[in-house]
Amino acid sequence: MNSKVAFRNTLKLMNADRPVFVPFVYGLAAKIGQIPLRETVSDAAYFTHSLEEAYKLLKYDGIVNNFDSTLEAEAFGCELEWPGDYVAPRTTGCGQLELREVNPEESSRIPILLETTKRIVMSQGKEIAVIGVLTGPCSLVKTITGEGNHDIENVISLAGSLLTKLTKSLCELRIDAVFFREDILGAEYPGELLSHNKPYAAVYATLFNLIKYYNGYPVLIVKEIALDLIADLQKTLGPSGLILLGKRVGDGDLEYLKNLSDSLRMSFGLPLPMGSQAELLEQFDIISNFVSKHRPPGFFYVSDGEIPYDMPLETIHDLIARMRNI
Repeated sequence: MNSKVAFRNTLKLMNADRPVFVPFVYGLAAKIGQIPLRETVSDAAYFTHSLEEAYKLLKYDGIVNNFDSTLEAEAFGCELEWPGDYVAPRTTGCGQLELREVNPEESSRIPILLETTKRIVMSQGKEIAVIGVLTGPCSLVKTITGEGNHDIENVISLAGSLLTKLTKSLCELRIDAVFFREDILGAEYPGELLSHNKPYAAVYATLFNLIKYYNGYPVLIVKEIALDLIADLQKTLGPSGLILLGKRVGDGDLEYLKNLSDSLRMSFGLPLPMGSQAELLEQFDIISNFVSKHRPPGFFYVSDGEIPYDMPLETIHDLIARMRNI
């Protein structure tokens, strides 16, 4: 079974093999390609080369096409700051904000991301999962409006329109899944979702149905969410999976998540902390010991956010070797 099949089986709750590992590699890929991130993502040839070289060097199970929460906000006119050679940009304000229908082709970076994703699917997509990452509706709306006094339901509609266009473009490339980043809001995400539940739910329904139509899987990335909120979130939105950034799990948490996975028919991405090797291996040992005993078919590993560009590659190699030897 190759990595692509194992990943898709995980999201179907049918993976009988080891859990797959899908790290968030972005600035690190640019560093491996030896071209600053801003230049890398401005040229499809550079971008493709960096993602391919990172995968060939580390041999994980899924290539994510980016980990950048500013692409969609920039399309609406938000200004960016690039803080370092291998660090993702951040929004510094939305003084040029244009609350109107946005054409992704007018963006300087979105067409390059789509072309890069197309090339990765063509070169690697038969053996390894290829995953698109977009900013989630709640996080995008919050980013472009800030604390401003806007017609929020109109903003939700405009954000949903852009995300629908991007989702369709990605799905037409035959990627395996789309991850929606709501981790940007942290623990505020459930409250933001509930504040305008009906229009947000309508956007999610459109996005998720579109992905499923193309035989893909919609997955939410959340952060610091209380485990007892997961069932309501699944009932409201219906994602195929949930990635639980910021969560450190013990056996009790894992048992709870296994039961949720069985009852809700959803997969869970379990984060491995990348800041400290000792903490990384401690959390990996807890999860891997549980997995070896109970074989939950819907668990998979992710990095807890983007892997730092200056993390020693030997640490990642060692982690992946441990995963494959279980």
